[in-house]
Amino acid sequence: MDAVQIANTAFAVDVFKKLAEKDKTTNIIFAPLCTSTSLALAYKAAKGDTAAQMKQGLHLENVKDVPFGFQTITADASKLSTFYSLKMVKRVYAEKSLNPTTKFDQSSYLIEKPSKMENILIEGSVNDQTKILLVNAAYFVTNWMKKFPEDQTKECPFRISKTETKPVQMMNLEATFCLGYINDLKTKILELPCHNKHMSMLILLPKDIEDDTTGLEQLEKELTPEKLLQWTNPSVMANAKVNVFLPKFKVEGEYDFKPILESLGMTNMFDENASDFSEMSETKGVILSRVIHKVSLEVVEEGTESRDVPGYRILQHKDEFKADHPFLFFFKHNKTRSIVFAGRFCSP
Repeated sequence: MDAVQIANTAFAVDVFKKLAEKDKTTNIIFAPLCTSTSLALAYKAAKGDTAAQMKQGLHLENVKDVPFGFQTITADASKLSTFYSLKMVKRVYAEKSLNPTTKFDQSSYLIEKPSKMENILIEGSVNDQTKILLVNAAYFVTNWMKKFPEDQTKECPFRISKTETKPVQMMNLEATFCLGYINDLKTKILELPCHNKHMSMLILLPKDIEDDTTGLEQLEKELTPEKLLQWTNPSVMANAKVNVFLPKFKVEGEYDFKPILESLGMTNMFDENASDFSEMSETKGVILSRVIHKVSLEVVEEGTESRDVPGYRILQHKDEFKADHPFLFFFKHNKTRSIVFAGRFCSP
């Protein structure tokens, strides 16, 4: 596995855990690939301790050529928009008076122009003191390899805690999918491929709600980049006939990532007395003012009408995967094995 992909997975898990700790009962959605790519562009402008902190925080220690690595992943990921309703925006705005160097200007190959995303900037996010603004956003509507029949979608109770439920539109499909199991956490893992298998949704569903919040606390506590790669490795999963129940849902997230990045050790880039972005501008005290992140994800029935073609290692019995209580999910780009979206669904 490529060093950039390992770095992106580690960064995705770090950010997810910080968001999960902040509020244990809300839905979470963010697009790690967008964030790490735009931060990699800022990293190219950094020197000294600022660069060292970013290198460590983004897990880039083993990446030999950061701009090339991210350029390759971005080029591959941007092709996804031809198959899906997927838009990713990664931009760096610098205040004109900073006179960005030509060298840095030319590195804008990492930036994609926004299209479907509107009103990305949070109100009040730009003022006279704003020096550098990192904006990244993503929008995605699922398009499955196997369509969920719309006439099978029914209203069902979704358990948000041991004692409380909320109604949700529950999709249903019976087909052959890749299924895994984490024994010590009593957690099922299901891989749902999207159209043409360019992307997949990985769902981590504990057997039941066993704590006083959402039932995800133990799973989130155990989650590490290494374990996530181990749990979702195709070699430990098997094709099985599965009756899948999955909520139809839309989740949106809007964050200023500054406090999260600071808590991951990247403090210099926000501190006028310590920041060093001299690769971009000779002006002293240039800082990242804000890191704005906005995401919208819709999980719907849409997909291709296809016959169920059995694979090898088919388990004879039929499994049920009923996501009628909180779960974690990751959308990965299969070619680069990068996590495009990560989240938690715990309340309709």
